[in-house]
Parts: sequence; structure tokens; C-alpha cells
Amino acid sequence: MLRVLIVDDEAPARRYMRRLLEAAPNVQVEGEAATAEQARRMIHESRPDALFLDVLLTRESGFDLLKGLDHTPGIVFVTAHSDYAAQAFEVEAVDYLLKPVNPVRLSQALDRLRPHAGGHLTIRTKNGTKLIKTCDLTIIQAQGDYVRLCSAAHGDELMHATMKRLAEQLPSPPFHSVSRSMIINLEHISHLSHRSGSQTEVSFNNGVAPIALGRTASLRLRRAMA
Repeated sequence: MLRVLIVDDEAPARRYMRRLLEAAPNVQVEGEAATAEQARRMIHESRPDALFLDVLLTRESGFDLLKGLDHTPGIVFVTAHSDYAAQAFEVEAVDYLLKPVNPVRLSQALDRLRPHAGGHLTIRTKNGTKLIKTCDLTIIQAQGDYVRLCSAAHGDELMHATMKRLAEQLPSPPFHSVSRSMIINLEHISHLSHRSGSQTEVSFNNGVAPIALGRTASLRLRRAMA
């Protein structure tokens, strides 16, 4: 899932880009910013994979925004002016789109952006915002209104989200849903052991505690690993 932020000081332009991006496969719009100051705050908080960035903003330019960021997403400039293209590629922009954006050109820009995706989740907990690499996650499990993220690197974290939303952000494979309430990273499994009845004990290769699965979840997991 490619996580993007739209930065443009014109509301109609933001709405148009949002419609195009939300119609594209495997793209999640994290938010919209009308000013460079607002964009800096949102980039710091949500750590998007990419910015769709207007060149001319109200008080600063898109180039000004890029200076001093603590997180550098992939950049696609979106502008009505063709004469900034050379400067855009000097700052290693991934693409340069002219308004009104053509959906075919947008699709090409998204294809160029995907290798730049960070492969991470930004989670908001009671203790603040954390950035977790998806490859570090071993188990994702629903717990009421929360989702428990279990990894050897970060321990257990509770995130206020839905399983459906998280599943859309996880690559499959290696992540596999064994039930409506649990997703497992297949790459972290060391071996499976039969237990009493139809249960299976799943052991992991990174020190995460083993878990027991019932019959249906066990069958789904074994099929996925076959």
C-alpha cells in the first residue's frame, strides 16, 4: 500500500487529486495540506511514502518545504507551470505532472513511486506515534476496538484500528490471514507442532512466544505454507 500526502494551496486541486488517487489501486491518501507549515507537521506525524506537491504554495514554494525535513518521501510535483521541471529533478523528484493531471500519467508516476515505498506502519499509541517496519511484525491480532501488533523488535503494541485497514497495508505474501482476527507473517514461522485435539502450535524464529491455533486457522495456515 502506497501512502501519500497531497500538498496544494487550492482546495479544488486537492479534491481533484484525491479523487484520482483514491481511484488508483493500492494507494492510501493519508491527508491533505494547504500550506508548507501544515505539510511539515503532517509529514513528521504520518511519515508518508510520497508527496504530491504543488510548486507554488501561498507563502513558500514546494522546494522550500523539502528543506530540512526529518523524513524524505518520494516527490511528485504537480503544477500548472512547466518551467520548474529542471529544478524539480535537481532535488531528485520521482516525476513532474502538469495540471490538469492525466490519469494515465498519474498511473505512470505511481509505478515509479512504488519502489520508494518505505514498507512501514505509522501507529498511534497512548505513548505517542511510532514507526514500525512491516517486515518486523510477526502477529497481528484483533482485540476489541484495538489491534495488537506483536514483533520481536518492538514487543507488543496496541493500535486503534481495524483489521481490514491494516490488512490492506500488509504485503501478501508473506502476511497471511488465518482468521478474521489474526494475521501471521509466514516468514517468521520456524515450525508447526500438533497439540491435543485439532490444535496446532506455531513457533517463530525470532523469539516471539508460540501461539496455538484451532482447526480452521491451522488448515488455512498449512495451505498457505504448502
